[in-house]
Amino acid sequence: MIETQARCWDAAPSEPAAPEGAWTTPELSALAASLADVGPAPSRTADCLAQVEALEALKAAAAAAQARVTAAYAVRERARLEGLRSTDAGGRRGPAPEPVIGCQLGLARRESPARGRFLVGASTALVEDLPQTLAALTRGELTEERALLIVRETDDLAREDRTRVDDDLWSGTGAGCAAALGTDQLRELVRRLVTAADSEAATRRASRARARRHVAGRLLGDGTGRITAVVRSEHYGPVMKALQEAASAARLAGDPRTADQVRADVLVERVTGLDPQAPRRIDLRLVLSLASLWGECEDPGWVPGSGHLPVEVCRQLLGEAFEQHAVTVRRLFALPDDGQLVAMERPSRCFDGLLAEMIRLRDGETCRTPWCDAPIRQLDHVVPRRERGPTSFENGQGLCETCNQVKEAPGWTSWVGFAGGGPEIGAFTSSGRAYYGKPPPLPV
Repeated sequence: MIETQARCWDAAPSEPAAPEGAWTTPELSALAASLADVGPAPSRTADCLAQVEALEALKAAAAAAQARVTAAYAVRERARLEGLRSTDAGGRRGPAPEPVIGCQLGLARRESPARGRFLVGASTALVEDLPQTLAALTRGELTEERALLIVRETDDLAREDRTRVDDDLWSGTGAGCAAALGTDQLRELVRRLVTAADSEAATRRASRARARRHVAGRLLGDGTGRITAVVRSEHYGPVMKALQEAASAARLAGDPRTADQVRADVLVERVTGLDPQAPRRIDLRLVLSLASLWGECEDPGWVPGSGHLPVEVCRQLLGEAFEQHAVTVRRLFALPDDGQLVAMERPSRCFDGLLAEMIRLRDGETCRTPWCDAPIRQLDHVVPRRERGPTSFENGQGLCETCNQVKEAPGWTSWVGFAGGGPEIGAFTSSGRAYYGKPPPLPV
């Protein structure tokens, strides 16, 4: 994860005066700081639970306030960016407003740009289409998670149908019970109301969900990863039955693996055609300090795309590779104090070859934008070539496709600085806020 901190410049554009009764940013910051003084009630344990309940209501009310402010921000920023696109004297229209708005909100909330775009849409829906759901969130009767669930489940409805479902949920069919339902129960109730409001919309939702079947993966660390498959409902049963039958047969034959282990290995074998228990040659880029390799310390190694591994596992991997004469060693030099990879420059305009590999290694194969977990898709200049930015190690960064487009928005600038003993990338957004981020340190 990229270490980041957000700083607001004094030079940021001035905001209009807050309406009477509205909380200012300093007041909200003071409220957040005052929560550091909250401690357990000194008397009964029941009082502690009452405090937890009150704090939960405070979280929900804050989420509702955040939604209202976000919806207003999106309207203002959309109008401002459209004006900039139409008047840009440089001839560059830049990206559409929505990705820029979502990226800036993600930065403000310490979330990824994709999550930021979703939250912008969800906030707008709560304010404009789901007022009773927003009111329940404000009262603390609903958590932010469940409010967002209602937003997702009603996404396919027209605005008037969505508002009707909102009314039924809190004043009609679901009155008196919606706030006390579990997450799955609430989802089923909302889906029932959606189907009643517009059966064609429910059909479209089901068709779209089936069309979005996919396979996703996520590395979990400790040498494991999770593969998730979204399949058609008629395929779910046969797949699970086949895996269960394979597990039962293996267990009856005396296989020492657990049923879960057998199911996982059978899935890998049937998808890849390879025996998961048999050793196989792999291409592995392992970053490990010499001190760890020689046994002078126990700092973990790092495999791009797989995460950190215990040093003993790294030594075993290297030992097996040396025994098979299938290892190539390349030296990388990092600063000893904070593990930042050293610089390398070249005259080309493209980031390729060893320079591209070094940038990907330095950025941890993850988008350099703070709080964005998307994988690197493009290598780009921090300071653009049109502004005489060099094609160098310091001026290069790995970005996902969306973040690379967003940085071209009018009023968005980036630069390379050196703070705290190592390089960092700064970005000044079109909303007048500055954010800084450093890549994760390498083993040194």
